[in-house]
Amino acid sequence: MGYETDIEQGLFDSYQFANRDLQEYLVIILAGFLVLESGIFLTIQPVTGYETSLVNALPQSFWFLFYAVLAGGILTLIAAAVTGSGYWRHGIAMVIANYALYFFLPKARGYRFYGQGTADALRHFGDVKAIIDTGSLPGIWYPGEHVLMAEMTMLGVPMSAIPYVTALLFTVLQIVGIGILVRTISGKRGSLAAGLAAGSPLVYTTFHLSNHPAMNSFMLIPVLLGLAELYRRSNDNEYLILFLLIGIFVIYSHPMTTLFMVGLLLLTAVYSGVFGRLSTAPIRQLSPRVGVAFLPLLFAWLTNFGQTRQAIAKVAATQNDATPAARELQKAGSVEFTLPQLVNKFVTLYGSTTIYFAVAGLFTLLTLYWFLWRGPRYDWGLGTSHFVAGLVIAATFLLGNLIVKGIIRANRYSLLFSAVLVALALVYCASNRYSTVTVALTALVLLSAGLAAGAAYEPNNHMTYAEYDGTQFMATHDDPGVPIHSMDTSHKMEAFVLGRNHPQYYPMSFSMNNNLPRNLGYYSEDITAADTFGRSYVVTKTHDTEQHTASYYTAQQQEYLFRYGEESLARIDNDPTANKVYTNGGFTGWSVSPEN
Repeated sequence: MGYETDIEQGLFDSYQFANRDLQEYLVIILAGFLVLESGIFLTIQPVTGYETSLVNALPQSFWFLFYAVLAGGILTLIAAAVTGSGYWRHGIAMVIANYALYFFLPKARGYRFYGQGTADALRHFGDVKAIIDTGSLPGIWYPGEHVLMAEMTMLGVPMSAIPYVTALLFTVLQIVGIGILVRTISGKRGSLAAGLAAGSPLVYTTFHLSNHPAMNSFMLIPVLLGLAELYRRSNDNEYLILFLLIGIFVIYSHPMTTLFMVGLLLLTAVYSGVFGRLSTAPIRQLSPRVGVAFLPLLFAWLTNFGQTRQAIAKVAATQNDATPAARELQKAGSVEFTLPQLVNKFVTLYGSTTIYFAVAGLFTLLTLYWFLWRGPRYDWGLGTSHFVAGLVIAATFLLGNLIVKGIIRANRYSLLFSAVLVALALVYCASNRYSTVTVALTALVLLSAGLAAGAAYEPNNHMTYAEYDGTQFMATHDDPGVPIHSMDTSHKMEAFVLGRNHPQYYPMSFSMNNNLPRNLGYYSEDITAADTFGRSYVVTKTHDTEQHTASYYTAQQQEYLFRYGEESLARIDNDPTANKVYTNGGFTGWSVSPEN
């Protein structure tokens, strides 16, 4: 299709970034920025105490270079999509190298772990430690990712680096997978580069760093669907074998992702069949057996575990509880926000999601219009079908108690295909020389990438070595059956420091039911620790007294999150019913007994 007007042609010709010579200059400049960014990364000093924000602790020069390289890398990808040049290789290399520095920031800053005492990843790394220690699976329900991390450790990757290597690996697989998927279903010039560009933002924000098997395994879905599409088109057994291998890995990685995978394949099979009937050109159809074939293996595997029955019972037992959507509203309403504060929080947390959903929604309307007036398009229809299905599933999760919690996690399916639709929109506009829309889409992708990267690192996820060592001491030197009261610390932290195979892991001493009350329970002058806790252990940490001071929170949130301060610590230090049994400067353990 040619230019519609001379103005349109002039606008498109003015895209300096689409000039291949300038793409080369851009890549050279970005390489220089990346070298400078790497130099600053190597000079980052480990933190000596507890810090509430990793982002605020780093120099502004690092973040300037990081966002410049991220934006420049995506810009190079989009320019390659517009011109059909080979500079997409340089663009994706810049994005991945940039993210490598970004993902390893907690390691450079000297964190023992990125995540606090209730993070799901703690329990999973406790499983990895058990696999390394015993050489066997300690009753893990979905061991795929755990075995992968244990194998990497056995191959020489330090255990302390495994969280960041794994998070980066799955993120890169998703970015590349989206590029391959868009290239496969579109077949247009520049579609691979457009897919890589649209997939570059961290669409799952903090879940790219959380190392949760449910999210990491889901990042394989675009690779899986791309292989299924290649097999459908070519009937090549090589693609089928790769597809089956990845599908089996997904089964052993997480049951929820397996259900997503089966549903996605069945929807693709139905869509290809319906499209074949509506289209004048014959196409190969994807057999539903490709998806259904995984169900017997999933059933045979999961029925061997008591966790399967427990999960089903948990869903049934919580149907009368508040739904995830209601809990999110309750959490948001626990503190009053001014309108500017509310807008700022929404943009910070969900700005990237909103942008991609808006573009995907508009593209869905365009697809519907095209279908009604010009006929169906396979690539557009496939992407919009999955996007709409993802929205329906997310609504089901948020309005019902089906284990999945959190807006981003519940929307993982729709977020993935919103990125696919953004890429298809870029391909369509670039191939038809719609310069104004292409520039607008480019700006939105860059803005989304910046917002997503800004939201990924949350406050108060610094696990100090003092906290790790102290928790390990308390978990191995406590009296069995005596509870340990610690702020926002669950049995997952115990699994992390001991390993799930440790003989003292059961019975678990740490529990969220044993949280610390405000001011450590000192509400009057005559109250002692024994009055509040009875026979127990009490843990105080630097995290507890500083977590509420994070600049991320408003003044009202800081007041709401305050738990206890120096006055309460002085009270327990002089309390005759509390004896100090351990201290290392950032972590203190107390033995509380009325008999003291």
